[in-house]
Amino acid sequence: MANRRPHEGPLGNTGNRFTPPPHEKRQFGRESRHRMKRLQRSLTSSRSAGLCCFGRGETVSVDVGRALTAHVSNVRRCGSPWSCPVCAPVVRQQRAVEIDAALRRHLDGGGGALFVTFTLRHHRGDTLASRLDVVSKSMRYVLTGNPWQRRREALGYVGVMKAVEVTYGENGWHPHSHSLLLTERPATEIERCELSSWMFGRWRGVAERRGLGSVTRANGVDVRPVTSAGSLSEYLTVVEGGWSPGLELTRTDRKSRSPFELLKSVLETGDARTAALWREYERATFGKRAVVWSPGLRRRLCGVELEESDEALAASEGLDLGLLRALVPSDVWNATVRDGTTGVLLTDIERAAALLFFIADTLGYDVPILDLPAFEGARNG
Repeated sequence: MANRRPHEGPLGNTGNRFTPPPHEKRQFGRESRHRMKRLQRSLTSSRSAGLCCFGRGETVSVDVGRALTAHVSNVRRCGSPWSCPVCAPVVRQQRAVEIDAALRRHLDGGGGALFVTFTLRHHRGDTLASRLDVVSKSMRYVLTGNPWQRRREALGYVGVMKAVEVTYGENGWHPHSHSLLLTERPATEIERCELSSWMFGRWRGVAERRGLGSVTRANGVDVRPVTSAGSLSEYLTVVEGGWSPGLELTRTDRKSRSPFELLKSVLETGDARTAALWREYERATFGKRAVVWSPGLRRRLCGVELEESDEALAASEGLDLGLLRALVPSDVWNATVRDGTTGVLLTDIERAAALLFFIADTLGYDVPILDLPAFEGARNG
């Protein structure tokens, strides 16, 4: 079953002239993620990651609505936004949607926003853990003390949304933080430049005190204005569908030097050194939050204080008004989890649903909504 599609197989460096339709591209990406999940399960030391995707109880429910995206319930989810090839894209996408919606409300209400990036010099041989912890706390280190109190009052500081990104390239590990610094009004260009210079001085001092090398003015701190929820697409990596501030903060899994590229390389080559790098990445990020809002900001912008857990967000993929349901015996489902073909099974179910919808539409039959909405199944499963 896994070999039936001509465009399947390891991803190489040469282009493929065949461009599948959007839904097939999504299905192919999901099938690839489940193959990587099988590999990650063999490399991880995390129990939750090892059990992720396996069924609970006797059956696994797969609901499909008109969007033709399978929603799975009654399975375990690790919810890792860092290292799970299956959970991370869903969790980070949901976080991005939430950030963009909150930012849009803030900007529409006359507020301002600055996109701030902190980074450190890095060299091959530097361990990820030696820099990740400092970068994760960059905003906390910089926005402290009386000098900041005077600036925050002048700017009308509202709060910060912060995310940490990790990439791996020719110079080794490169952790850096991205933050959306929100203000009651848009900062002037003079205010932005003065804040950038002041932040650079503070950040340089942090790096020097901790023996992490010098920070250059060119790339140690970057402060840019945000004028709309989609404005970052003008100067940051553009992906299909545009690249918003929320996506830039959260969707590190879709960037060219993402650690998931390491996992994909291990899947293709079996290289032991690359596998060791992946294990280092999992250890360094384990238990860390990927996206953090400053206290009170979520209530101010979203009306609620508590955020949904990563596990709940991971279970939200494909939520729709359920019209068709496939009940897969857990032994059958778990067999696909073990051999990495769960994505193929979901594609088959979606294609069968599409055919049934086509037949129903042709006959003029109105498919009723399922008695148990998929949303409730996700929260209770």
